[in-house]
Amino acid sequence: MGLDVLFKIAGVGILISVFHTALKQAGKEDMAHLCTLAGFAVVLLWVVQLLGKLFTTVQDVFKLF
Repeated sequence: MGLDVLFKIAGVGILISVFHTALKQAGKEDMAHLCTLAGFAVVLLWVVQLLGKLFTTVQDVFKLF
C-alpha cells in the first residue's frame, strides 16, 4: 500500500503538469488552472481517505472510543 499510493500521486502530478503546460501554450490558461485544481482535488481526496484509515487503525490499536 505504501509505494503504490506515492506512484499514483506522482503520476497524477506528472500528468497534470503536462496538461497544464499544453493548455497554457494553447492560450487556454483558465482551463489549465481548472485542470490543475481538479488534479489537486483528486489527490486531496486520496490523502483524506488515507488519513481516515490511519485514524481508524490508531483507534483499533489503542482501543480508543
